[in-house]
Order: sequence, then structure tokens, then C-alpha cells
Amino acid sequence: MSMDNQNKCDKYEAYFVFQNEEAFNKHLENCEECRKEHEKYLKVSKLVKEVSDEYLKKMKIKSKKNTLKKIACCFIAFIIVSSFSGVKLYEDYNFQVNYIEGSYVSAMGLPTDDYGFLEL
Repeated sequence: MSMDNQNKCDKYEAYFVFQNEEAFNKHLENCEECRKEHEKYLKVSKLVKEVSDEYLKKMKIKSKKNTLKKIACCFIAFIIVSSFSGVKLYEDYNFQVNYIEGSYVSAMGLPTDDYGFLEL
């Protein structure tokens, strides 16, 4: 349906919103102006979808990075607070048994080895 500039078709929105798909497609077949407008909307929709997918990927990566930053900050804060509060994160435990001449085992009259352990 060809129309001059004075009689431009303004039915695109009405058909798109209020009509069923069959009536909308039939109108597009007959109206070149609405068909061109519809093609523009399809191109824009495709671009928005592509951009939104990339945007969501970047936001997901950014969210993971922010989570890692928060964990690192909490760990650093814990280290700093614990170093000033006197809490020892690592204590060098010496697992040597100090042999005392009168160890508890020998004081009980039981046989002991060179380290003060009960000898069987």
C-alpha cells in the first residue's frame, strides 16, 4: 500500500500492540512503510540482545572479582586485628618431651625410656 507523505501509515503501533500476530503480519505484507519500521525494530532488538549478553557476562565477572576482593579484605583485616590483639595465628609447637629426672612415669615406679615414655 503506497502512501504519500501526507497520508503516512500510523498503524504500526496499534497492530503491534493490539492485534494478533496474523493480522500484524498481514498488515506488514501490504504496508511497505510499516514493514521498514518493523525491520528497524528487529535490528535494534538484535543489537540490544547482543549487548545485553555481553553486559551480563561482564557484570558476572565483575561480581566475582568484587567477592574475591571482599574476601581478601576480610582476611587482611583479620590478620591485622589478630596481630594487634595478641592472638597468635601460628604458634611454634615444640613436640619434644622434656625428660626430667623425676618424671611422673618414673615417679610411679614404672620403667621409662630415654625420653621419659613408658617402656613396655
